[in-house]
Amino acid sequence: MMNKPSTLARLALAAILLLPPGLHSQDPNLAPDDLKYTKEAIEVNHLIARVSMRMAEDKYSRFRYDRYPDMKRVTGEDGVEYVQLKGKAWVKSKDWGKTGTPVKKDKADELEMFVSAAEIPMGPTTARDKSQGSTVWRFIEQTKENDVEFFTYEMSRETPKADGIYPKYTFIKYPKDEDGKLLLYRFAAQVRSGEKLIPIEIQYGLMIILPAGSVTIEDGTKKTTPLPKATKKK
Repeated sequence: MMNKPSTLARLALAAILLLPPGLHSQDPNLAPDDLKYTKEAIEVNHLIARVSMRMAEDKYSRFRYDRYPDMKRVTGEDGVEYVQLKGKAWVKSKDWGKTGTPVKKDKADELEMFVSAAEIPMGPTTARDKSQGSTVWRFIEQTKENDVEFFTYEMSRETPKADGIYPKYTFIKYPKDEDGKLLLYRFAAQVRSGEKLIPIEIQYGLMIILPAGSVTIEDGTKKTTPLPKATKKK
């Protein structure tokens, strides 16, 4: 298993978020490929997800989710950390699972639910209302902040309901990115829990794990979001 503190010291704060120039970035048909690229990237790197779920009026459940190839960690708003090493049970731990206290089954079930929520965009989708037809990706908007561009798509249906709320996926492009691949940056949707629909918003970041001894150069430009600023490997 990786030594987490030393690994973190070698991480390039990143999401190598690459997009071809021009209007190709607005093609909604690229969204499934970008999601596939995101899935592949998180399998071998450090994913960070900041999740907010509105459980009731003025009642939210918020947490941070860290996923490495060999471990998962959930940090609540109270700062308490829970870790699951690959093939092991969940423990309450402050040292990346080196030591820890086993959690009860109800807490373990809650943590698994949190993990599932954080990874919703990367999982399979199920269409409950067949009358709306097949899935259709629609371009929603392109925005820009400090030379960083964001492209938002909606996973809609052939005949969407007028009052329907469909998942929105935002991908990100940094200056000088060239190879046409994007990683997911933000996700907003309503998820079903029984007969209840729960609004959820997730913001993602990725930290690229580099080989020992690698040299990285960090982009000093500050972002207005709480997630790590992306940097490029040199």
